[in-house]
Amino acid sequence: MKVIAALIALVGSAAAFAPSAMKTKSSAVRVVLGDLPGSSDPIKNFDPLNLAELGSDETFLWFRAAELKHSRVAMIATTGYLVN
Repeated sequence: MKVIAALIALVGSAAAFAPSAMKTKSSAVRVVLGDLPGSSDPIKNFDPLNLAELGSDETFLWFRAAELKHSRVAMIATTGYLVN
């Protein structure tokens, strides 16, 4: 009886350290350029190279984050240039 209890405990503890099954994340919601904030009245949804259609939703959101980062760096650089 003690041997069976020890084996059950051993199997249970080994399962605690086993890697979990990888779950693929799928999103039914598609990011659309027109739904995001930032469109202006003269030219709405300005995307001449159709970069919004390239890749997946994660790629589009990465492009958006990169654009924000580079625009902030450009604004700081311009401010530094004008101050000096």
